[in-house]
Amino acid sequence: MNIPQVREHLHRLIDEVDDIYVLNGLYRTLLSDKRQREDYEKEQARADEKKQTRGRPH
Repeated sequence: MNIPQVREHLHRLIDEVDDIYVLNGLYRTLLSDKRQREDYEKEQARADEKKQTRGRPH
């Protein structure tokens, strides 16, 4: 391999690493959003449950 070929190969590898880094960041963000949404939904379900039990006559 000559120097221009090595440079080109290196730039392609750097681009691939950048893509992987970005994709990993997006994946972590999506997981975090999913966890927050699930936590929110659980909290809402608990709140709805409390409202229903309070409204029942004893």
